[in-house]
Amino acid sequence: MNITETLRKVVHSNNYWKHSDFLSVMETLSSHYDIDIEIDSEKIAVIVLENKTIGYTCLNYPMIFIENKYASQVRNVLHTFNDVEYIIVDMISHQYLSVDSDIYNSYFDYMENLNAFSAEDFYFYNVT
Repeated sequence: MNITETLRKVVHSNNYWKHSDFLSVMETLSSHYDIDIEIDSEKIAVIVLENKTIGYTCLNYPMIFIENKYASQVRNVLHTFNDVEYIIVDMISHQYLSVDSDIYNSYFDYMENLNAFSAEDFYFYNVT
């Protein structure tokens, strides 16, 4: 699944996400899920339900990687946040995502294979 257009959209969208909306989204999600982020050193928050990672949210851009099984729940919880883009994946660890190198390399940290990666890989390469 190619996510180039989604990434292009989020990097050119909500300029206030990093400074205000991200914390509001984290607060809203934390009433339903466990959220794991070291805000001073990490750029991606982990969304956890019953000790299982179900998604990731970026500090710098309004996007959420979320497993299909939980996508509608998370969308319902975040229904007031209109700028959030969802990248819905079958499983966090499935390596079937791809992205154009120009957009990815301009805004995100180096990742080895941009033709077959997972949401988990995206997290690993961009967390700090």
